[in-house]
Amino acid sequence: MSKFDDLHRRISTVQASFPISDPASYMKLLAWNLNHRAARRQIPSWIAAAINEQAPDILVLTEYVEGPDHDFFLASLNANGLSEFSCSTQPGRENQVLIASRDTQRRYELVVPHVHPSVPPNILGVSSGSPDLAVLGFRMPAFAAKERALKRLTWNWLLGEADRLRAGSALIVGDFNTAPGDSEARCGDCLAKLIQDGWQHVRPVSGYSWRHPQFGTERQIDHIFVSASLVPRRVEYFWEFERLAPEGTSRKVGRPDHAMLVCEFDQAPESRGLPQTKN
Repeated sequence: MSKFDDLHRRISTVQASFPISDPASYMKLLAWNLNHRAARRQIPSWIAAAINEQAPDILVLTEYVEGPDHDFFLASLNANGLSEFSCSTQPGRENQVLIASRDTQRRYELVVPHVHPSVPPNILGVSSGSPDLAVLGFRMPAFAAKERALKRLTWNWLLGEADRLRAGSALIVGDFNTAPGDSEARCGDCLAKLIQDGWQHVRPVSGYSWRHPQFGTERQIDHIFVSASLVPRRVEYFWEFERLAPEGTSRKVGRPDHAMLVCEFDQAPESRGLPQTKN
């Protein structure tokens, strides 16, 4: 076990000690990589059905591209209460981030790093609800070989943005292409740095979010980090969407090859003006 993975395990133990509050006050976040791979693709109807079955309050889709049925897809989500939408700008053949919510939302200004054309469209920040909840949707491009150094540069930007957000109510969520226990060369230390800086890593105790198509390696690379004013209640990697369609297990291009990451969270009692519960 690496020192970075050990730190994550100790944080998970702390998360389990949070007091229980009224489940009616919980919010549900769903994050999902749709595997569009920077191309306009038709979205099968079972994708919206799988999302609506979970009934999230906030939805963050990564590796999403506005395709020919973008408006129809949004209408399908809207019919089940996700009525507010923001999507990152696509300057060319790049992936995007889509954030949908039940409550009102507005984009907030980000000074996005231009270390590579793939980085800006893979980042989107919105403020939702009242009081404001900042949601930073993020996907780390799959930098490799000669571009590997760009991953560290992108992480450095993310750590700086996280430092700016952590004092408020905030979520950082998406596909980080980094797993707990990864070496420093693969930026595993950056996940640990977020925790050291006061962010809570809401990590499922088991399961995986992605499996290598050739080697079968199972990795947790989709993550949710929440600020100290939020209390995580439940989190899991969810693969049950595969039962909704025969092609649900295909994981071919244009069909999800990542698990849904589902998290329920709440405002800390002091943030809601409530007395704190003693354990």
